[in-house]
Amino acid sequence: MIFQAWAGTDIGKHRVLNEDCYLVDEETGLILVLDGMGGHVAGEVASHLAMETISAFYGRYSGSRIKEIPVAENYDQAFSYQSNLLRRAIIEANRVVLEKSLENQELSGMGSTVAGMAIRDFTASAINVGDSRIYLIRDNNIEQISVDHTLAEDQVGAGAMTPEEADDSELKHVLSSVLGVDSEIQVHMDELSTLAGDIFLMCTDGLTAVMKDEEILDTVMQQEIGPETIQRLIERANVRGGPDNVTVALIMVHGGNAAQKS
Repeated sequence: MIFQAWAGTDIGKHRVLNEDCYLVDEETGLILVLDGMGGHVAGEVASHLAMETISAFYGRYSGSRIKEIPVAENYDQAFSYQSNLLRRAIIEANRVVLEKSLENQELSGMGSTVAGMAIRDFTASAINVGDSRIYLIRDNNIEQISVDHTLAEDQVGAGAMTPEEADDSELKHVLSSVLGVDSEIQVHMDELSTLAGDIFLMCTDGLTAVMKDEEILDTVMQQEIGPETIQRLIERANVRGGPDNVTVALIMVHGGNAAQKS
C-alpha cells in the first residue's frame, strides 16, 4: 500500500448546515475536500455536486491514455497525465455546478472551493480552487503547497501587499476564484514525488481561520497519525469557537521516490 488516508467533517459551533464534504477513494488514489457556499441549501448542493462530478470524471479516465479523454487541448506538458486529468475533472465540475445554478433560481450564485489530490506511482498531484488548503508535512516541517485564491493573495501576487499585510486584511476572506460562479476559474496545480513518511493535510478554512500552520503541525505530530488526528484537529477548531464548518483529510505516505520534483 502506497498510502493511507483518513478524513472527517464537523458542522462547527455556529452553522446550521454543514456545507463541507470530502471524498477518500483509495482505489483511484483520489482525495477531495470541498467547502460550499450559497444561500439556504445551495452551498451543500454545490460542494456535493462538484465532488461527485470530479470523482466520476477522474474515475472514468484514470486508467486511460491521453487521446481517450478531452484534455489534449489544454494539456500541460510540465505535468503528468494524472495531474492534467484532475485539472480537467475540476474544470468539468465548474461547468456542471454553474449550469445547475443557472437552471434553478434557488441555487443561483452557489459555489464551492476544492482541494484535490491524486496519488499514483509515487507521484502526488495537488490542485486547488479557492481557499481550501493542501499542506505537505515532511521532516517535521509544514509547507502550504496550495495557493489561496483570495483578493488578499492576489494583491500579494501583484506586489501591492506583503504576506503579513494580507494575513491581517479582510480581503483574505474574499474569494477571487471558486467553482460554479464563473465560466473561467483559476486552478493551481502542483506535482511532487512522494517520500516515505510524507504527510499531506487537506482542509477547509474552518481549520485555518482559527489555527496557525505551526499549531496544525504540532497537533498532527503529537501522536501516531490516524483517524484520531483528524478528531484532535476538529476539536481544537471547535474549542477556539468553531466559527465555520471544518473538514480535514490526512494522507500518510508509506513509499516514495528518492527525490522531489515540482
